[in-house]
Amino acid sequence: MKGLSCRWFLLPLAAALLMGVPTTRAAAQAGVIRGIVTDTAGRPLRGVEVLSINFKRSTRTDAEGRYVLARLPWGTQLVMARFPGYRAGEKSVSMLDETTPPVNFELHRLVQLIDTVRITSHDGCAAYDIAGFECRRRAGIGQFRGVEEIDALRPLYWADMFEGLTGLRRKAYMSKQGQDWTVESTTGWRCLMEGWNGRHKTAADENTMPRDIVAIEHYDVYEKVPAAYKRLAWPNGQDKPCALIMYWTRGFVEHEKQR
Repeated sequence: MKGLSCRWFLLPLAAALLMGVPTTRAAAQAGVIRGIVTDTAGRPLRGVEVLSINFKRSTRTDAEGRYVLARLPWGTQLVMARFPGYRAGEKSVSMLDETTPPVNFELHRLVQLIDTVRITSHDGCAAYDIAGFECRRRAGIGQFRGVEEIDALRPLYWADMFEGLTGLRRKAYMSKQGQDWTVESTTGWRCLMEGWNGRHKTAADENTMPRDIVAIEHYDVYEKVPAAYKRLAWPNGQDKPCALIMYWTRGFVEHEKQR
């Protein structure tokens, strides 16, 4: 009986060694992320929700803007800080060590839309180059994810790339590979259009997988859509404008770098 108990004790240790996990980490508790959330003036923000998109764990900041997000699995994950009236912040965090450096966020106030006022602050950004993505991201009108944020989500289904973004919900559909999940709009006229690398979708984009996407832009209402893309969000013959998602593919970006 004593020998049997010893064997059962050794099984988890052997499994940890076979998986290449240090025994100290195998025995340790799950990871912890700490940090501070402030506004652009450096003032702490209280009540900000900080969450791991991958593992659906969340907490809120205290009066000093501090948070502790605990019981997180090891590995890379996407952490978001969001608060009403501010643009959500996202960071890819690699929890591969016993201690993770502080993960701080600086949140920017959202640009307020006024019915018929046309937004022009991002219309000077390049429309057909990935540099325009970064320019529009800095302008802060819309929702953006780059390659680090997308990779941190480890997307299996198409909809996984949009996890945690507002104005979208998952929708099941049948692809050539079988059942998949895409997204649909929950704002405005509840319609959603797509753009690819600044233009209409081409035959070359048909078999694109989540691993081929390096950046996405989401404009939840037509008024936020950059001027160069409005024709994509409201095509000729359509009776209403739509929300827009712009995809940037790895192949396109690499081709542009070689030019």
